[in-house]
Amino acid sequence: MASSFAPSFLHLHLLFLICSVSLSPTSAAYSESRSSSNKVRVELYYETLCPDSYQFIVNDLIKLFETGIISVTDLKLYPYGNARVGSNSTITCQVPLSICSYLTLLHFPNHSMASSRLESRTLSFSLLSCLFLVAVFTPPSSSAARTPPSDSGKVSLALYYESLCPYSANFIVNYLVKLFEDDLISIVDLKLSPWGNAKLRSNDTFTCQHGPSECLLNTVEACAIEIWPALNDHFPFIYCVESLVYEHKYPQWESCYEKLGLDSKPIAECYSSGLGKELELQYAAETSALQPPHQYVPWVVVDGQPLYEDYENFLSYVCNAYNGTTALEACSKISLNTRKSSKSTHSVRCEGNMPAVLGRIGSTIKSWIRQMNLAIWIFRTT
Repeated sequence: MASSFAPSFLHLHLLFLICSVSLSPTSAAYSESRSSSNKVRVELYYETLCPDSYQFIVNDLIKLFETGIISVTDLKLYPYGNARVGSNSTITCQVPLSICSYLTLLHFPNHSMASSRLESRTLSFSLLSCLFLVAVFTPPSSSAARTPPSDSGKVSLALYYESLCPYSANFIVNYLVKLFEDDLISIVDLKLSPWGNAKLRSNDTFTCQHGPSECLLNTVEACAIEIWPALNDHFPFIYCVESLVYEHKYPQWESCYEKLGLDSKPIAECYSSGLGKELELQYAAETSALQPPHQYVPWVVVDGQPLYEDYENFLSYVCNAYNGTTALEACSKISLNTRKSSKSTHSVRCEGNMPAVLGRIGSTIKSWIRQMNLAIWIFRTT
C-alpha cells in the first residue's frame, strides 16, 4: 500500500523546485525508512516566508492530513531553505522574521521542538496551520522592507456576502485573499458584512437563503468580526470557514478553532447570549441601506461604487481608486479592464429574489455539482 502513494509525491518535486521547495525521497534514507516503518518517506526542505513554500504547504501538503494518507507517510520538515551560516555560527535568512517560529512558541510554550511529547502528526498539523497565517498575512519577501503609503487615505472596500453562497466562498478563498498576498491590504480599508440575501421576519427574526445552517454561520462570522476586530485576527477564521464551504465541508467549520489555535468560547458566548443576533440585525440594516440596493451576493463595493458582475476584477478598481503617492508594485501589474462585459451566460452570484417556495425547495435539496473547480448548486432561479 505504501508504494502506491510514492509516485504522487515524487511528481510534485518537479513542480515546486522554486524557493527550495522539494520533496526528496532520496535512495538510501528512503529505502531504509520504508523497510523499517513500512511508510513512504516524504521530506520537505523549505523556508517559512517563501511564497512558493507556504503555498505548497497550505494548498498541497495539508492534503496528507485531510485524506488520511498521513497514516502511511513518514513526513519530515526541514525549515531552513536558502538561509546562510555566517561567522560565529550565526544564521541569516532571506526574510529576517520567522513569524511561524514565533507563533509556534505561543502555541507550545513549554515544549522544545526536540523534546516535545506531542505526537508528530499533531505537531506537524499545528505547524501547517501556523503557516496558513504566514501564507495569508505575510507579504512577499520582495516587499518585506517596503514602507506603507505616506498618506493616510485608504481605498474603501466592502464585501456583502452570505456564508453558504458558493460564489461568496469562492470570492473570499480565491480572490479576496490576494489583498494579503500582494500587500494591497496596506492601502485598503476592508469591511465584511455577513448578511447577504437573508430576510427579516416579525419579532426581529430572520431567515437565510440557504437555510438555518447559513444563519448559524453568518452569525458566527459576525461574532468573529466583533470579538476579534483586527482584520488580521478575524479574517483567518472567516477564510478557514469559507474554505470548508468551498470544499463542501462546512459542517466541519468548528475545526477552524483547532487549526488556528483559537478559543471557541467567546464565539459560543456571543452566539448564545443574543449578541450575535444583534450584530446580524446591524448588518441587515447596513445591507438594506445600500444605494443602489444590492441585487445578489457577493456584492462588492469600492469607494461607494458597486462592481456588479465584475467583482472578480476588484483589484483593478482598488488600484484605480488609490490616490496615494507611494507606488505599489502590485498595482503596476494590474490594468483596469474598461471594456463593458457582456452578460454572463452562467450565474456567478446568489440571487436575492428567489421565490419563497422555490427557496425552501432549494434549501432542502442543495444539490451540488463541481464545474471548473468551483462548487455551485444545480438549483438556480430564473
